[in-house]
This record gives sequence, structure tokens and C-alpha cells, in this order.
Amino acid sequence: MGTTPQWPTGVWRVLGRTVQGAAHVRAGVPNQDAIQWFPDSGVGPPLILSVSDGHGSPRNFRSDVGARFAVEVTTGLMRELLSAGPPDPARLTAIKRTAEERLPGEITRRWREAVARHLKDHPITPEDLEALEKRRDPKARRAIEKDPHIAYGATLLSVLVTSGFILYLQLGDGDILTVAENGEVTRPMPHDPRLMANETTSLCMTDAWREVQIKFQALYGPHPALILLSSDGYANSFVNDAAFIKVGSDILDILRTDGLEVVEQNLETWLTEASKAGSGDDITLGLAFPTEILPSPKSAPSAVTPKPRRRKAASPRTPEIVRPPEKEPPTLEKTPETVKPHGEESPGVPEQVLPATEKPAEPTVAVKPQAEGAAGAQEVQVEVSQGEAEKPSSAATPSEVEKPAPEAPPRPKLELIKNEESPREPSKKLPNIFYAD
Repeated sequence: MGTTPQWPTGVWRVLGRTVQGAAHVRAGVPNQDAIQWFPDSGVGPPLILSVSDGHGSPRNFRSDVGARFAVEVTTGLMRELLSAGPPDPARLTAIKRTAEERLPGEITRRWREAVARHLKDHPITPEDLEALEKRRDPKARRAIEKDPHIAYGATLLSVLVTSGFILYLQLGDGDILTVAENGEVTRPMPHDPRLMANETTSLCMTDAWREVQIKFQALYGPHPALILLSSDGYANSFVNDAAFIKVGSDILDILRTDGLEVVEQNLETWLTEASKAGSGDDITLGLAFPTEILPSPKSAPSAVTPKPRRRKAASPRTPEIVRPPEKEPPTLEKTPETVKPHGEESPGVPEQVLPATEKPAEPTVAVKPQAEGAAGAQEVQVEVSQGEAEKPSSAATPSEVEKPAPEAPPRPKLELIKNEESPREPSKKLPNIFYAD
């Protein structure tokens, strides 16, 4: 009481990827997820990150467009919330009330307006309705004729990060996770018990604004070390919720030890593999975090190393690939190419180097006979071969010893991802309790 809050300072970053689901690739269905952040540079605060997941049901045949409208409308409204200026401790209560009372209604209203404009330019045709009947959804045609917005149905996740507060927003399924400095993963939003199996609330519902959840967090003290937003295709790729939750601490550990560039380069691959091995659904993942969690830049080698002419060329060292000693000798480790995904061991074992005390089995006996008069040359060949036999065999293959193979890029631990032969995309139906067909 009576003290001025000390707002956290520092730079935040945001990055994300969206990938087409394995089931959609096979069926020729476009990616129905969408992601957007502000500013485009991904550097803040303030930062805005929004993710939307279009429904995969046949009746939601324009959900990819609806998802795009969702992230555009929400990002724009979050920017308007910031228009009053930097966060003021005396105004946090007013900002919280404005967000809770006005954002849900404005988001749903502007989303429906965007859908209405699209319908005006691209009306639903009789061919579209006939295609629904052919896809064995007898009630779909009547539902679309009654409310065309259903064709655009999508969920919504969003987070606004400022130097004074964080605002979380959610409508429908999907996940928002926060990871603390000690690696503890929590959900800022309470779980909606009605969202079971493939059912979800949606922007296309008549009273969708009633279903929007908002959480306001004033940053008086510690803030999250990492915030994750993901469409439900990611969580559905794991055998249980505990396995999915662990991915939050895994990604935080990779950011801390290997840096931002490694995550940027491999994020799309991680999500694609998760969809193939798990749900088959489109997967979108957005990350927001303070740059203070990233490893410090390495000092320039020239400032601490001798001049190049004094280096020993026989045994070069690369600081980037030096790792702490391990229990097993490095020469017996598998190369990255032989390690299978999800932690499976590869049967392949690198070629072992002969001990220094052993000699090859009489290589001079296998020397091809020389022509007459070439005995001298033959004797020289025998002497050279015997001389080489006395040396350790590791000297004969310096590439295997002196040049360690580059390590594979790290990835979140996905051992617990389902590995089904024919993964199916959730239909993501709207529960009947919310509207009548």
C-alpha cells in the first residue's frame, strides 16, 4: 500500500508457425488455422499474438476465411486498447474493466460484419449446399440456410503483452500456457468442462460474446518466462494432457540453451512431425517471451585465442559443438542421422576404431605380386605397410576422430506423441446446447 509498482523492463519477442495437417494434405483441404502478431517485427512490448482454428466439420467449409477474420479483428481491437498510451498504475482497473466489458462484444460484432461483407462478395451457391448433402451431413444445408455465419466458424486465442500488464483472451478450444522461470507450466484460463471430445464454442454462435474468457494480469512482480498459444491440433497429438504440458518447459529449455535461431529454424518441422504422428489436424503455435531468457552472445574468438599461425592444424576445435563430458566415449555415440524421431534407438552403430595395441592382420601378405626385376619395389612396399601397422588405426581415419559430426538441432521431447497409422482430424462440432440445427 502506498508504494509505486516497479514494472518489468526489457525486450519481448514473438514468433510462431502454422502448418497444414497431415489429414488435410491427404484430403486436399487447405490449412484452416490462422496466426497474426503485432508489430510485424515481433519485437516489443507492446506485443499482440492471436491464433484462430477454423472448424473441420463439413458445414464449416469457409472456416479458413473465418479464422483469418478472427485474428485480424482481434489484433486490431487489442491495438485500439493500447491507443490510450503506456500503462499507468492508476488506470489498470479501468483498462481491465474496459477489456472485460467491451472486448467480447466488439470482437464478435466485428467478426460477423467481416463475414457479412465476404458473403456479399462471395455468396453461398446452390452448388455449395448440394456438396454438403453429398458429404453426409443432412442437417448442414438447413443450418447454413438459417445462418450462413456457421460456414465460417472458428475459435480464438489472443494475448496482449505490455510493460505493465498481460491480457489473455480465449473463445473455444485450444490452449494458452504460461511457463514460469522455474519451468512450472500453468493455464491462465479455467478449463471449460463443456468442451469435451470434438465439441467447442465458436465465433459463429449467435451469442458468442458470452463465451469469451478474459484474464487480466498486472505485472507488479514476476512475469512469465514463456507464453504459448496453440490450436487444439497440437494438444490432440499427445497421449494425455501431462505429455502436452511438458512441451512448454521443453521449449523454454531449448530457448535458454540453444537460442532463438534454433527454435525459428525448427519450429515448423516440429509441428509437422507432431501432426503426422498424432492428430493429423492443422497445428498452429505462437510463442511470446522476454529476451532475457535467451543465452548471452558468445564473445568473439579472436579476442581470446592465439594468432591463427600458432594454431595446431592437426586438431581443430569448434566451440559451438563442444559439449560437457558424457558417460560414454564420444567416438561410440550415434551420429544425428541415425537417431530416429521420438527418442527411438537406431540399430546402426558407428564403425569402431581399433585399439592402439592391435595390428591389422598382416596387410603385407595381401600385396599383389610384382613383375620380375621389381623385388626392390616389393620390399619397399612391405616396409611401408609394416610401419603403418605399428601406428594406431585411428590415425588412418582422421576424419572420424578429429572432425566430429554436427549435432542434430534440438527439439521438444515428443516421445509421447501418438503414432497412429491413420490419424484422424477432429470434426470440431459445435455442441447442440448452443444452437439449434
